[in-house]
Amino acid sequence: MTNNRERLFAASDVVEAGGWRAELRNDEIADISYGGIPVLRGIRAVVRDRDWQTLVPVVRAVERLPAGEGTRLVLDIEFDGFGCQYNAALSIVFSADSLVVVFEGESPADFQSNRIGLVVLHRPDDAGRDVLIGGRSGDLTPSRFPVEISPHQPFQNVASMQWQRDGVDFNLAFTGDVFETEDQRNWTDASFKTYSRPLALPFPMDVPAGSRVSQSVTLTASTGQEPQPETSRVGDLAITSDVVSVVPALSMPVASTLEPQAESGVLQGVESVLVELVAGAPKVAELAKQAAEQAKALQVPLDVRISAETPGQVPGLLQLVPTRNVARLGVFHSTSHVTEPDLWKALKSAADEAGLTTSLIAGARSHFTELNRNAHLLPSDAEALVYSITPQMHATEVPHLVESLPMQRLTARNALRISGGRPLHVGPVTLKPRFNAVSTSGGLDGTAEASCDPLQAEPFAAAWMLGSIAALSIPGIRSISYFEATGPCGISSSTGLTPAGNILSSIAAQRGRNILGTQGSRRGLVLYPVQAEDGIALYAANLTANRKTESVQLPDGTSTDLVLEPWTAIFQHIPVERRTT
Repeated sequence: MTNNRERLFAASDVVEAGGWRAELRNDEIADISYGGIPVLRGIRAVVRDRDWQTLVPVVRAVERLPAGEGTRLVLDIEFDGFGCQYNAALSIVFSADSLVVVFEGESPADFQSNRIGLVVLHRPDDAGRDVLIGGRSGDLTPSRFPVEISPHQPFQNVASMQWQRDGVDFNLAFTGDVFETEDQRNWTDASFKTYSRPLALPFPMDVPAGSRVSQSVTLTASTGQEPQPETSRVGDLAITSDVVSVVPALSMPVASTLEPQAESGVLQGVESVLVELVAGAPKVAELAKQAAEQAKALQVPLDVRISAETPGQVPGLLQLVPTRNVARLGVFHSTSHVTEPDLWKALKSAADEAGLTTSLIAGARSHFTELNRNAHLLPSDAEALVYSITPQMHATEVPHLVESLPMQRLTARNALRISGGRPLHVGPVTLKPRFNAVSTSGGLDGTAEASCDPLQAEPFAAAWMLGSIAALSIPGIRSISYFEATGPCGISSSTGLTPAGNILSSIAAQRGRNILGTQGSRRGLVLYPVQAEDGIALYAANLTANRKTESVQLPDGTSTDLVLEPWTAIFQHIPVERRTT
């Protein structure tokens, strides 16, 4: 519980110097602004192992010093995890019109890494913004941050970047390596990321003991007038009578740990039980059997996802499930994680031979990234597309998890563009990755048990899931699958449903009902109003570390009060006499 509380209520240190303002969150310089104008999502140092796993940064000491009329911070950081260690010093100097970050790192032992050094996280609302890219040879190339999620790097060979926001010219200069930019919205991160060691170079790279890395990033601002930050009026909170979508079907995967469903933890209202059958995985037959038993107990069909290396493995995996009770059936390559043509052909043949008339789906069993990069491979005769979501591909801090929620809606809109009108089945949606989709050494390839986030059983998981459901409840989303049925990654246990389980069960019962519109906004507040037969079923979540008390105007002109504790989700029933018809 201590670790959970430290994550949910993590301390931050506000730094203000010159025109700059930023928050120091552990090792990250976050939410950087100048003269009240938002500039960058953040700057931080990262160390990633040969499987792209991010070593955990621990700040051993912070020294705060005067620097002329500005401020200098010096951080002593130790990176640790996955059998690797790395040491670094981070110097951050805030002055009148510049912010300079210098990274000096040294390896205490031999290891292999795919990336070491500074990364700059650009704001997601930079999408569509013009930017001038400076190359290593001094050339300047006009470009633009992509609006649609870019499957590949929009900027390469980056030595500098220049752009304008609210009348201020900003410039970034990089030293120590060749940098490039990727669209992290592919993984639901709320950022574009400029990083070093281009992906075109071989990886992993050997990092000998005693080897050093030195890099810097310099951010400058210049203006001939006072900055004029944009202001926006949030307005009163209100629920309107407009219908914006319908509640999608909700489902859950069977427990990967093969833990039985407890009597007190039975979840009602779900549309299906999802099971992933990976060729060569241990106990795959037992997993299929438990999924079938769970689906029978809940009187719902199975959603079967097959992962195979070769077409010949597909029929055998399909035989593990009762085909008479399969609602959807999909197939993916165990390494590329997408539906490849030969596997699709094998799936159709096996389904025909089994007399199956179920819905055949295609897409990616991993992130939206793989769907976006391999859209050309997807079969045109698939009835629907699918991809999964996890907010912790790159960062585990709670602010990053919360910021991923609007990006989930963006991936869904982009996936619907790729689908060409076909519906989407999103999931599994999990707090931590089910497997390492980019491992170079085998790693978690889907055959090993995935690790689970300790926040899974906390009210936070319910609040975050409600934010996810709200983000993904748009026309074209047919179903969403969350977490697992039981176990450490589950929504139920021997003592009953978790907070997430209670919210999921309640919303699952609203399937197909109209979702009403909302007006106004508050940071970290999620409103999900559903038009029920006898009134409004109002779900709300507080995704902040502070208690919230809000008044929400209803369609008939009256109002209802909400009181939400930090990191919690609630349900409130509003009777029909208080709702306009």
